[in-house]
Amino acid sequence: MVIEQPIIHNRFIVKEIFELMKKQGTYKGLFSCPSSLTITTCRNSGPMTDRIIPELEGYEDVSLLESSLQHLGIHTLKRLESSELPWRNTFKFELINEYLKECKTEYFMCCDAIDVIFRDDPFKVLDIFESFDCDMLFMSTDSLDGYDCMPEVFNEVKKLNNNNGRYLNSGVYIGRTNFVREVIEECMEYAIPHGVTMDDYKEYLNSKPKTYPKGAQDQSRLRQLCNQNHLSQIQYNVFLHSFQTYNSFLS
Repeated sequence: MVIEQPIIHNRFIVKEIFELMKKQGTYKGLFSCPSSLTITTCRNSGPMTDRIIPELEGYEDVSLLESSLQHLGIHTLKRLESSELPWRNTFKFELINEYLKECKTEYFMCCDAIDVIFRDDPFKVLDIFESFDCDMLFMSTDSLDGYDCMPEVFNEVKKLNNNNGRYLNSGVYIGRTNFVREVIEECMEYAIPHGVTMDDYKEYLNSKPKTYPKGAQDQSRLRQLCNQNHLSQIQYNVFLHSFQTYNSFLS
C-alpha cells in the first residue's frame, strides 16, 4: 500500500500505519510546525477510556494524533479539553470558540484525536490548502449521517458535487483563522452547554424547525451551515485517499 498524503483519517488503518512508522523510524524527528499554523484537537481532559475505539487501544491518554506529531518532532499540538462526561462532539464548538479568541496564527487546523495521524511534513498541508481558492478546507466522507433532517441541503450538495458521493467531514479541517472564527461563532447556537443532559437537549431540539440538525454531532451543524452560508468559501478535500478535489463549491 503506497500512501502519499500527509494526513490519514481512518480508524481501521491509522494505528497499523503509525506502528509501522515507529518501527521503521519514518521521518522521526525531522519536521516542525509552521509558525503560521496552529494545530488543535478536542478531547476529554483524562484518558479517553469512555469512548476509545477498540482498534485504537493503547492510545487512550496520549492520542494517536499527538503521538504521530511527536514522532515527527512536533510538540506544539494544542489540546482543547473538557472534563465533562460523556463526551459529545458538539463540545468542540465551545472549546474551539474559546480558544480562537486568543489564537494569533494566520491558519487554524483541527483534527480528531483518536483516529487521525500525521505521517508527513505539516508544511505540505499548508501548501495543499493554499493550492485551493478557499478560506476553509474540509476532509470529505461518504457518510450521509445527519442529512436526513435537511433534505434541501442534501439535494443542493448532490447537485454541486455532481453526485460523486463525497460529503463534508469535520474530522480534519484547516482554514484561515479569522474565517474559521466566524464559522465557529455561527455554530455556537448548536453547542450543548456543559451540564445539560441529553434529555434536556432533546427537548431543546424539539423546539427547533424540523430541518435543524439533530443529535450531538458537530459535523451535522457544519454541513448545514457551510452549505447554506459559505458556499463560495468552502471546499472539500479528501485527506484520506488523495489530495484531489472531489467537490468544488466555487462558482
